Amino acid sequence: MIPGSWEVERLDQTYMLIGEEESPKLEIKWTVSPRRFTLETYLKDFTARTQKQLDIQIKEEAFPPLFSHPQGRFEFFFFSWQGGGAEGKGVVLFCNQCKKLSLVRFFSGISFSSNSLADRILQSYSDHPGGELSRWTIFGMDFSIPSAYALTDYRFQPGSFSMTFSSQKTSLTVFSWGPASFLLSKIDLNGFARQRLPRLKGLALTGECRRGSFLEWAFTEEPFTGAGRLPIFNRYSRPTVFRICRDRKDNRIFGILAQSFQQFEHGLIRESFLGDL
Repeated sequence: MIPGSWEVERLDQTYMLIGEEESPKLEIKWTVSPRRFTLETYLKDFTARTQKQLDIQIKEEAFPPLFSHPQGRFEFFFFSWQGGGAEGKGVVLFCNQCKKLSLVRFFSGISFSSNSLADRILQSYSDHPGGELSRWTIFGMDFSIPSAYALTDYRFQPGSFSMTFSSQKTSLTVFSWGPASFLLSKIDLNGFARQRLPRLKGLALTGECRRGSFLEWAFTEEPFTGAGRLPIFNRYSRPTVFRICRDRKDNRIFGILAQSFQQFEHGLIRESFLGDL
């Protein structure tokens, strides 16, 4: 959890940079630990590589008094850093449960004192969800996906956001467009959806969700016209579900696209992927 004025400026599969008014505030990197791993050995290598890559100096910090993480499964290494006209604090976290390593680096004058901003952010930090679903809240998008799905692509452009997650042969893309009042001033939601996804087939089903009325298509995409009549190409067909909804309160249009090269249960897709829409 971060202050409301901080925003994600860069995002990748294993990296996130958060800033405020183009000024960096927080950097997070994560990776799976090597098979033969000890935190002490890793920290020596981490310190040497990080100082060289970022041209900064790293100094170990004492464990903050009274600090404890509510989940209790992390090992911590606290440090301070300076270089390039900037300085700050940081911490390396190792999770004994999922074996992931995380680097959390704070910029500017932040301390690890009790109930400080850095302390509250670290208290909220988790490197994997506690249940079957993983919750995402970013740029007005608020949704849950199965924990097995990893971020594989994203696009944040003015008025158009999208994030794609994948697991085995199934992919999920979440969309957000706005402002809805402008985008739908000369076209209805059905027409807007077909503009964004020209490959939509058939009539849409209608329904209600917590954001309002939605349209939903369920069809099978074929590699080329008529491929469905040839059994040899069946394995290249993709069952597809697309739902789109106008949220009048937030003045946004939200959509979600689920595709797979294997048959899946549409009810499960709607419950897990689309329920929050």
